[in-house]
Amino acid sequence: MEYETVQYYHSQPINHEWLNYPFITDKDTVQLIEQSKVMFLMRGLSGSGKSTVVKKIQTIYPSNIVCSADNCFLDERGNYNYDFNKLSNAHDSCKEMAKINCQRGVQTVIIDNTNVKYWEAKYYFNLAYLYNYIVIIVTPKTPWQFNAEELCRRNKHGVDLITIHRKLNTFEDFIPFFYGWFLNETLSKVLVDMGMEYLRDCLELYPTFKSNLLSRLAHVMSDGNILKDYFTRDQNRHILHCTAKYVGKGRHYGGKQYHSRKDVKNAYAYAFTLTLFGFTFTGNTLGARIHLPKEALDIFDKPEELQRDSKPAESPLRVSPTKSPKMKSRNSTGKSSEGNFDDWANSRMSTLSGSYSVPVSSEKSSSPTKNIPAITKLYPFVRPNAHGRSAHMTLGTAYNIPSKETNIDLLDICDMEAKASADPTDFQAVKGGRARCYDENHCCIYLDKPYNLSVLFTGSY
Repeated sequence: MEYETVQYYHSQPINHEWLNYPFITDKDTVQLIEQSKVMFLMRGLSGSGKSTVVKKIQTIYPSNIVCSADNCFLDERGNYNYDFNKLSNAHDSCKEMAKINCQRGVQTVIIDNTNVKYWEAKYYFNLAYLYNYIVIIVTPKTPWQFNAEELCRRNKHGVDLITIHRKLNTFEDFIPFFYGWFLNETLSKVLVDMGMEYLRDCLELYPTFKSNLLSRLAHVMSDGNILKDYFTRDQNRHILHCTAKYVGKGRHYGGKQYHSRKDVKNAYAYAFTLTLFGFTFTGNTLGARIHLPKEALDIFDKPEELQRDSKPAESPLRVSPTKSPKMKSRNSTGKSSEGNFDDWANSRMSTLSGSYSVPVSSEKSSSPTKNIPAITKLYPFVRPNAHGRSAHMTLGTAYNIPSKETNIDLLDICDMEAKASADPTDFQAVKGGRARCYDENHCCIYLDKPYNLSVLFTGSY
């Protein structure tokens, strides 16, 4: 992935370095945004160059709406007549316009205000969350964006130098709750459906796993109710993500340092390609397993992996690692099922690529083959001891269970995989992959054909 690019995606030369953003210059990023609902939240004082960026965004993404308090000061002839006394009403009108267009599902929503402080932007962040938009924060790259004298000369509001100095001194750094790779709304829904299909397979194949779930929710009497009532998601939020780093708005340990890293800043708002290679199911969580390419792995920071690595080795298995719990046989021949479900997934995930390459093992090249877990020899994407092994997207959780629990469950499964055998008899064939139940609380699906997912690296604000 090239972060520093010097041409527009349509191969026309850039005249100004301050228009060098991935959503303008990078072909893959532009294509992904064209297929997604994205909110661009502009930041910067009047005269800093926001309008130039907004106009360029509009030319690239025709299905757009610009919501700006400034629009309320335009007369019928397009003349700008700023009135400070009407500023509050102008912002109220801007918020209402943004809400209406998010409800309509307009693909590209541009919020063109100064957004000096977080509270000024919070309303729009909440809108994006409620209506399933991916947020990209855009600050001008002009050399005078923080030059009070130059801003005073350029701004059309007649704002005096003292006021500009005050605003610059209170210009907040917007640090997200977490950074991650976000899947768009359409593919997020399909991925959840895929996971639910495979959960049904596990419930049918492994009675002990199903009984474990039933014991947790006594009034659930059918598989359908388990899927509907036991595992839930925020009903208003349908965008999946793979967390790169939880920063807690800078309050979490190492959060500010991560937010300030050059490679993180360079990766911001770029499209990445991640690989879906399996699913995990436990009594608490449903997860989709993700393989990260090198450029994503470099900015993946999960301290839970290091904490797990530093603990004394002990097996989390509650059954023999060479055997799976009691199961029903659905494919007595042991052969993989032909792809009705696989075809269904392909038809619904038309923008996903089924082609992939075997990842390079993160183990040192001098490591003997015998130290490679048996599961890795069957499924090269499964590397239970490697950095990045906990990368995932949470599809659902049991009631009152936080989504971060998926991370813990996946690390537990990795510990099991590292110690368990991987004989053909340990797996059961399902459509498009193979299932394995390690104990009554941990089941996995290993896909025969992993899928490439186009995702956008940004923050959750």
